[in-house]
Amino acid sequence: MQKIMVISDTHDDRDAIRGVLKYLKHVRVDRVIHLGDYYDDADVLEQAGYPLTRVPGTWDTVYYPDPGVSNRRFIEVAGWRIFLTHTPESHYNDRADDIKPESVLGSGKADIFLFGHTHITEIRRRNGTVCINPGHMSSDESRGCPLTFALLEIDPEQLTVSILQLPGPHPRIRKSYRKSDLR
Repeated sequence: MQKIMVISDTHDDRDAIRGVLKYLKHVRVDRVIHLGDYYDDADVLEQAGYPLTRVPGTWDTVYYPDPGVSNRRFIEVAGWRIFLTHTPESHYNDRADDIKPESVLGSGKADIFLFGHTHITEIRRRNGTVCINPGHMSSDESRGCPLTFALLEIDPEQLTVSILQLPGPHPRIRKSYRKSDLR
């Protein structure tokens, strides 16, 4: 089984990032995924030795327009195809060559659709794809929602998603999906 931490919308909140690092001292993860806003915030996690996969957010004015940085991408973990994007739909800041998130849902291209941007946690199944928003990690940009992140536990047959809240972390939501049930 692989464990993946998913965070989004850190917006330069160093205290929240320290809270994530504190959690990571007690839980082994195989990878950290950062879904943007701000791209450079994830450097701290990479410097601490955690394998990192990231995409920029729409406020990442240096990276989002840069054709050398993928705004959206696919990865595969334990046979699950995962789509990473900051926004759950197309955005006016998108480049012409960006993958349209709307084209991924229901297309069979992804089993898991990870996104941020709204700062609101979400786990739901849509058109055969598990859609996950880990929430946000920014005290200044809370929009009334607590600081949260997601922990994905993935094996070839099953995905378990937990949304955890800082400080703590305290579990908020936990859902499991069998891969065979998504088809």
